[in-house]
Amino acid sequence: MKKINVREIKRKRWLLSENLQILRIEEAQCFVQRMGIVSIFSDKILPSLASAIYTNELPTQFEADQRVWDFAHALMSEKKSYYGRLLKSRNVLISIKLLPYFLRLWPIPDYKRLYRSGRLSTTAASIMELLLDSKPLMTIQIKDRLKYLKKSSKKIFERALKELQENFLICCAGKIAHCKCRWRFSLWSSTQDWIPQGVQSRAHALSQAEAMDTLIEKFVYTTIKTDEKAIVRFFKWPLDEVRTRIELLIEKGRILRYHYGRETFLFKDDM
Repeated sequence: MKKINVREIKRKRWLLSENLQILRIEEAQCFVQRMGIVSIFSDKILPSLASAIYTNELPTQFEADQRVWDFAHALMSEKKSYYGRLLKSRNVLISIKLLPYFLRLWPIPDYKRLYRSGRLSTTAASIMELLLDSKPLMTIQIKDRLKYLKKSSKKIFERALKELQENFLICCAGKIAHCKCRWRFSLWSSTQDWIPQGVQSRAHALSQAEAMDTLIEKFVYTTIKTDEKAIVRFFKWPLDEVRTRIELLIEKGRILRYHYGRETFLFKDDM
């Protein structure tokens, strides 16, 4: 079998060369849609939006980071990409096209039921109630509205935001620059209010197997060179179930198990 040049494929697919890099918001949207799952800054597994955006003419790293956040803010605020900590360990941009497959496997739960069962803190439940009754709010606005949070520790508040993201209850609806501050302020929305119309119905129409197969196929394409254990770690799925889905995808020709010398990995050419 002819050897696959992983480095060259990654260079082209992840837009790592200067002549391939993104210059406009529309190109950033196309990049996220094509990749499906993208980190904003550096990541060993996923492509990075920051690495794909052209910033070479900017004089400082601060200005380069601002351009990245400008693009990311547009994608979130215009509902062109979902951004949140859906997969526990990482914040990711997810294309709207791929979002129904995530929603099928990680449906938005009833936060009241989670709270009653002890799986959601009081602070998280209070934040959730506030966001359901209002438009998207910045972190500081949430604290202002919920007066008692001002007396809470920063760790308790941050833990509550993390809880809500990991349960798919809230997502980041934008990153707002304020008074030319070096840092961007997160704008938070309940996930059910943020999700574009039609996405939920598409999720309901999918089977679990179809959703898993599509996410595995996209992950193989996006990461370029992966294996079943990496898929298990990323999605937190049982190994036996992942192996079954992979074998069926290989049988259907949707992905390839590539052998070259001592190397064995999963690969997908185009998608």
